[in-house]
Amino acid sequence: MRLLLFDIDGTLIQSNPVGRQVMQLALEHVIGSAGLIESYPFAGKTDRRIIFDLLTDIGISEEKILGFLPEVYAQMAKFGKKLFYQDGLSPCTGVIELISRLSHRNDTLLGLQTGNILPTAHLKLDAAGLDATSFLIGAYGSDSAKREELIPFALERATAMSGLIPHLVDVIVIGDTPSDIECAKANGVRSLAVATGSFSSETLAKYDPDFLLDDLSDTNAVIGFMLE
Repeated sequence: MRLLLFDIDGTLIQSNPVGRQVMQLALEHVIGSAGLIESYPFAGKTDRRIIFDLLTDIGISEEKILGFLPEVYAQMAKFGKKLFYQDGLSPCTGVIELISRLSHRNDTLLGLQTGNILPTAHLKLDAAGLDATSFLIGAYGSDSAKREELIPFALERATAMSGLIPHLVDVIVIGDTPSDIECAKANGVRSLAVATGSFSSETLAKYDPDFLLDDLSDTNAVIGFMLE
């Protein structure tokens, strides 16, 4: 059984600044400021990490941030329900066919490893025309601030759901940033990098992913990579 863990932004759906807008509105609603969010680099980071960085930079203690988090997450979901659908999120090339094909196989288990918190992750997928229920397990930016800590959450949840302990060689992280490649390496699993986000194939190649594709449009080739 192959456990396939997909990133969302730039991998399953096209990158869109609406996610930044949703977080900004939520932080301003709860705290009164989103810090320097307009210039903060989101790519590859978890929402939890981003929130901590933005708020500690304006002098808010980590203890206070932890107290704010549940309401910030709730407001992100609230604003996301409105703005994700208004803004017209779109799937990346080839993704709908790929997920459809993979979800009907009995030798693959689809999951998410994403910096998004759980509710906004599922809202984004739905707004882009993807069925979030195709991804039977997930690890989210609300689980940890550190990207490399998401994989153990996903493995634990896959084991609980299937009753099987995934072999690391059978786990593949699919993502569009160096952080996706690095978190795979940190956990001893493989990576498939795809240049559909903000990083070029040349840049991603420097991080030595196990597989590297320009996009996910050639469904047969992508599945071949995943199952070889």
